[in-house]
Amino acid sequence: MKTWFPAFLIAVMLTLTQGVTGAQQTAKVPRIGYLGVNDPSSSLFDSFRQGLRECGYLEGQNIIIEPRIGEESQFRELAADLVRVKMDVIFVAQPAAIRAAMSATTTIPIVTIFPADPVLNGFVASLERPGGNVTGVSGLSLGLGGKWLELIKETIPSAKRVVVFWNRRAEETFPLWRSVDSTARALGVTIQWSEGGNRGAPYGFLYNRLRSAALTQADAFIVLSGLGGTDMEEIAEFGIRNHIPGIFWRTDLDLEQMGGLMAYGANRAEQSRRAAYLVDKILKGAKPAELPVELPKKFELVVNLKTAKEIGITVPSRVLAWADKVIK
Repeated sequence: MKTWFPAFLIAVMLTLTQGVTGAQQTAKVPRIGYLGVNDPSSSLFDSFRQGLRECGYLEGQNIIIEPRIGEESQFRELAADLVRVKMDVIFVAQPAAIRAAMSATTTIPIVTIFPADPVLNGFVASLERPGGNVTGVSGLSLGLGGKWLELIKETIPSAKRVVVFWNRRAEETFPLWRSVDSTARALGVTIQWSEGGNRGAPYGFLYNRLRSAALTQADAFIVLSGLGGTDMEEIAEFGIRNHIPGIFWRTDLDLEQMGGLMAYGANRAEQSRRAAYLVDKILKGAKPAELPVELPKKFELVVNLKTAKEIGITVPSRVLAWADKVIK
């Protein structure tokens, strides 16, 4: 008994050690696909990688990132390739990339940053329970409408009549108008609502409305989410032409080119960083269908002094001090 027991114990220990070693050698390293138009070294992608590092992931060690970069016309092909090589999660940062990834797979989890209302755009069933294989970080919070109006009053204290451009379908799913309305009452501002973004309307629908005398007598304007590129360009032109200052909902717009005065919204780099935390939850077993869309936690203000000079207003120094970016 005493002769064979040590040998038996050693054999068992060797077997267990070999089993653990084999398991370590065959342990799967998660692979994250990235689909987008940005270079992998861009700020959005870098912020996402920073978030992964904060979650304890090191590229090439316990996680692999495979980028697929191209033009929007290539997104479907690139998304199909990520599905073919069996990514564990796909991260995307543009609406066109989201749609391409969704068309390529209904099973691989997709994590994204939403610039606007993800429910209105058909990406998720609801913010609380996305319901499919897509979740992410939203660019909107319900209090934003009031904040836009507050910034208008800080910039143009004499403003008493403000036009708010809105999209009915967007407001039905994410009612920003409520915070605009309550803030307007508190500040003694009269709001004139002007609907745009009718998807069935021909090009120029909003432009024709912008010619009305009622709108040209406004002291300022606000552009709510749900209005896209063409609408916002027309509104920016309206503001310049009539010397009316305004604020837009997206901070990644080219305000210098458009001629917009201000923009206030979610910090997209922070959205990308937070998206990595959702990826971490999915890799640990969470289902995207049950993983609520996260609301933005950090916002930024952009001020265009070129437009301010062109329309003849002076932006108060306190507003400039708040700005994250000033275009001179």
